[in-house]
Amino acid sequence: MPQTSHPLQIRDLNEVGRYAIGMHWSDGHESILPLDSLRRHCPCLACGGEAAQQLAEDSRRLHQLIRLGEAAVFLNWRDGHETIYTLAQLRALCRCAYCVGEPDKPITGA
Repeated sequence: MPQTSHPLQIRDLNEVGRYAIGMHWSDGHESILPLDSLRRHCPCLACGGEAAQQLAEDSRRLHQLIRLGEAAVFLNWRDGHETIYTLAQLRALCRCAYCVGEPDKPITGA
């Protein structure tokens, strides 16, 4: 993950199809986070960051996506579950080539 002296901020947040959310960070980084991964890593007290092996379809689909100022993102799942991620937690979930330590192997590169 790129190190920055500035606090994490999101310039843009949007749904990417039915299966992911995309973020454009203020430092120029871009993340696409699959909804399945976000639900499996839900940090709430009930989930503790480790969801069950098999997730129902409604557990992996969003009902609502809301940016909570400059501090967090709220996810309301179709099954009624609610998740709040801090920006640091979201950035830590990024699995792009740069964030996993393989900047020479981007998935879109030739």
